[in-house]
Amino acid sequence: MSKIVGNLQDHDKPESTSGQISEVVESFSDFILFTDGNGKICSANPAAIEFFGSAIEEEYIWTLLGGEATNREAFLAAYPAERVHEIPYGDSGGSYSLRLITLREPYCSEGYVAVITNNAPFVELHETYEERIEDNIAALDDSVSLFNALFEAAQDPTFLADASCRILTSNPAAERVFGRDSTLSGNSCLSIFSAESSKAVRDHFETCTTDIPVPFDELLSAVSSSGQEIPVELTMHKVRLQSGTVFHLGLRDMTDIQRLETGLEETREQVDGMNVALRTVIESVEEEKKDMHEDFALQVREQILPALERMIKEPLPQMRKSFGRFIKERLHALSGETGDQFEELLLKLTPREIEICRYIESGKSTERIGELLSITADTVRTHRKNIRRKLGLQGKSVSLISYLKHQANS
Repeated sequence: MSKIVGNLQDHDKPESTSGQISEVVESFSDFILFTDGNGKICSANPAAIEFFGSAIEEEYIWTLLGGEATNREAFLAAYPAERVHEIPYGDSGGSYSLRLITLREPYCSEGYVAVITNNAPFVELHETYEERIEDNIAALDDSVSLFNALFEAAQDPTFLADASCRILTSNPAAERVFGRDSTLSGNSCLSIFSAESSKAVRDHFETCTTDIPVPFDELLSAVSSSGQEIPVELTMHKVRLQSGTVFHLGLRDMTDIQRLETGLEETREQVDGMNVALRTVIESVEEEKKDMHEDFALQVREQILPALERMIKEPLPQMRKSFGRFIKERLHALSGETGDQFEELLLKLTPREIEICRYIESGKSTERIGELLSITADTVRTHRKNIRRKLGLQGKSVSLISYLKHQANS
């Protein structure tokens, strides 16, 4: 580094100038490499030495950066001087931003200054970028090439303007988005905003007193070179130079962020709607579960438990079998299967009617049943009519004894 700065001293540059340049370069957190005409690294600033190691001198720049080039010509073909390039490194997706500045005689020895920015800590880079402008603005006139390398590398449109809103300089991003037929320098920076936003910017110029970057309270509307309105966030602060005061303006395109916020809001509304529908479904399911539970309990109370009690008290094995089959069928019915209608009808019969059914099935006559039960034959006949009615045989030609024997054997 001292070798290159020394050459600057040999061409009518005051001694303080070389010291200023040296101090500026050494204060950079970017990596500054000085190479000879063949691309071999001669010196580097402390940040580069700390990052790449102290053995970087005498290495070739393409070897250090891990590019595919193997010589100066290939490296310059891949990364032409005076332009900003992105060079990937590692497997994590990181990259460098590289700008080569050509050094030519008679002002200095032939070679290059490589300004390398590690893009990984982007937010930190933005903060240090603002700090460097503030810390090094006093050396702006004496280090134009170094300042331009930093200023032009900014990805957001960036301007320097005087108190009358006249643009002093703008970076390539600003020229690319807002440049029209000629450079933006010399034009009013208010011309890149819509009418309403330009008035707000003018007022901000008059009231801005801060020396640190402060975002504007509201989003503004800027107009691109194609006439498209772009929502932007304006960051402005004063920079005090030896020769006066300038305003630094940074414009951040908020189009994608607005689109993302809109998408998030729509997604949130959709999720809220789905939550409402889900709650409705859950409530409906819970209500159905409650109804099913109540229906299940009701059938157990009204059908299964009475059948169990009757089966326990029934002395005749065939009738117990019928009640058991009924209980089984009822349980199947509760699980969605259809039960046996005859077993279900048995629950409608009284114990006396069931007893008479047993005698009828065994072939006893009406008179004999009356004698066995100590009741009259007419009473037995009345019971038989009630049994036929409850079993659905009333008005049918099927005899009660045939029906009971068929059901007992099935």
